[in-house]
Amino acid sequence: MKKYKVALLILMIVVITLPAEAQESEASLQLSVRRDFGFGMGNLIQGRFTLQVTGPDDLVRVEFLIDEQVVGVDSEPPFRFSFSTSNYQLGGHRISAIGFTTTGEELRSAERTLEFVSAEEGWRVAMGIAVPIVVGTIVLMLAASLGTMLIGRSRGAPRVGEYGVAGGAVCPRCELPYRRHFMSPNMLVGKLERCPHCGKWAVVRQATAAELAAAEARWSADATRGTLELESEVDHLQRLIEESRYER
Repeated sequence: MKKYKVALLILMIVVITLPAEAQESEASLQLSVRRDFGFGMGNLIQGRFTLQVTGPDDLVRVEFLIDEQVVGVDSEPPFRFSFSTSNYQLGGHRISAIGFTTTGEELRSAERTLEFVSAEEGWRVAMGIAVPIVVGTIVLMLAASLGTMLIGRSRGAPRVGEYGVAGGAVCPRCELPYRRHFMSPNMLVGKLERCPHCGKWAVVRQATAAELAAAEARWSADATRGTLELESEVDHLQRLIEESRYER
């Protein structure tokens, strides 16, 4: 009975240790491709790139291969090799690396297939991505501007001192304060807003408390401001049409 127990124990030790030894023998290289200058999207690349390899601590030499031909060797970490796609024919190329350890073990990286394209092709693909993004941004900005205009109409006369989450702004034309809308397009240096007082469109930043206080004082200084009815967009356009009849 003891013999069976000893045999079972030995079997368990072998089963447990074998996977660990297999994992150690399966040490491999990790090959990465970094763009230095040029175009890169998916497996399409154009320009100058650097291949870099990481592996076990006892790695002493790495050979870099393109289409199974050694194109570079590095014997010091970090193991790198730079190349330009212009030095190779356009089309698909297989990229890989072979590493050697201090014990003489040879390690291979996974092979990657990259498509070397011309500068014109890279530009065309990049523009195909950039143009829809730019158009979409413009559409969103126009939609936000229209929404801001509609919101402004529904609220009627502006309420001085009520500025909301986006804060208040001071119109660069009439120098009166008004509320910035949360959904207005953000133009980095400020929001695109239409002044409800004079109707001027401008990119305005969030005004400070002191600037708003000064603008509010200008508003209060005009005794007629409190009863002034602001001209709506429709009335403004109608007035311009009427005035144009007499300018012939």
